[in-house]
Amino acid sequence: MSNNNTAANPTVPETNGDLPFKLDVRVRPIAPMGNLLAYANVTIGGCFKIDGFRICSGEKGLYVNMPSTQDNKGNWRDVCWPVTADFRRQLNEALIEGYGAAIENLQATLEATKGAAEKPSLTGALKENAGKVKSQPVKAAAAKDGPSR
Repeated sequence: MSNNNTAANPTVPETNGDLPFKLDVRVRPIAPMGNLLAYANVTIGGCFKIDGFRICSGEKGLYVNMPSTQDNKGNWRDVCWPVTADFRRQLNEALIEGYGAAIENLQATLEATKGAAEKPSLTGALKENAGKVKSQPVKAAAAKDGPSR
């Protein structure tokens, strides 16, 4: 049985500036809570998903917090992190770009919704016509005799 213990091999493969895997970034913007702007997840190479990234704003701009969990002493610990500075930079850039794209999508949806609200809707037309029908006087003869057979 072979031992594939990663601690036994401290060598980190070099990326030579190229991202070794495709990153699929999904960002979920939220109403800002303090400095928190969005949650995100990343799928690496189509085979490994990491959820729980947080995109935040600070004095120097946007930054990414790694997924973390709270220990029994109340301290927060990252549960995963990039091993190389190059991959950290590329991951952060992908997440920040994903946040920008998500905000652009929200703005486009808002503009489209705003334009649709200005157009008359079927529901609005029905409500308007219902108001007109209620304001018309009821014919007395039809009301007294009832429906014809």
